[in-house]
Amino acid sequence: MLQDFWFSLGTVAPLLAVMVVGYGARRFGILDAQGVKQANSAVFHIFLPVLLCLNILDTRVDQPVNIGVLVYAMGAVCVTFGVMFALVGRLIRVPEQRGVFIQGIARSNYAIYGIPLVLQMFPEGDMSLAAFMVVAVVPLFNVLSTIALMLYCGKRVRLAGMVRGVLTNPLIIGTLLGFALWRLGVHLPPAVDKPLRMLGSIATPLALFLLGASLDFGKARSNGALLWVGVAGRLIAVPLVFLSLAVALGIRGVELAVLIAVFASPTAVSSYPMAQQIGGDADYAAAQVVFTTALSSFTVFLWVFVLRALQLL
Repeated sequence: MLQDFWFSLGTVAPLLAVMVVGYGARRFGILDAQGVKQANSAVFHIFLPVLLCLNILDTRVDQPVNIGVLVYAMGAVCVTFGVMFALVGRLIRVPEQRGVFIQGIARSNYAIYGIPLVLQMFPEGDMSLAAFMVVAVVPLFNVLSTIALMLYCGKRVRLAGMVRGVLTNPLIIGTLLGFALWRLGVHLPPAVDKPLRMLGSIATPLALFLLGASLDFGKARSNGALLWVGVAGRLIAVPLVFLSLAVALGIRGVELAVLIAVFASPTAVSSYPMAQQIGGDADYAAAQVVFTTALSSFTVFLWVFVLRALQLL
């Protein structure tokens, strides 16, 4: 039991520490909001796509990715959004809060928080499933969240625009490029491979640092019980349901770790600017991001500890 405790703490503590340093840098004026925004853009457009591409290239040809886990995650995401669409009209009266509430519970920060989480649990493990999961769930998160926000803000849902947004997403491009090179058996020459790996190594620490720096508790105004229902839904209810079902289906080890990253990660940071752009309640979206991110270190610790104690990780 003590060994499981230290494993769980060792998984979460480094992520939290880097986020705390980022938050401190912002609080002490080392970074301003514009600097955080620009650095986040670099992570999203350069460092994370390179890391995802390399993770797939490092996959052994004789070690296929478990498609069943990808399908399970996609189905679970769709079910979560479907349940939220069915319930939100009864739970929330203000239309501008409905779409924010849906994406706050159903959309996780998998790419930025989840992938580093898997790396902490299995530093020497095969990360190809974690990379392919980006292609499986990120488009669903983007499309379904856009539909939710537009539907309740009275805006037209444009299919062409959503498809274009998915196809031009740098994370999707990096993953698909890595898959294409992997399938073709391409081996990058050292002159190309080495600088790419240097760029990829920046992605995880910088993404977590900026995640901490982006937390603005001043924007997280109180939204009463609604906020805490959303936080509990994102960090407790969703992982409880879908991790329990995954265990019942026999999913174990690094595959279960990837699902922890999908279902137990906090609300995606991009939920806030998306709510701003489309017309949702931006203050509520900010509060959901801030509190799920701040509290996720404790809840993720508990999920990892319990599953580790049950010898499932």
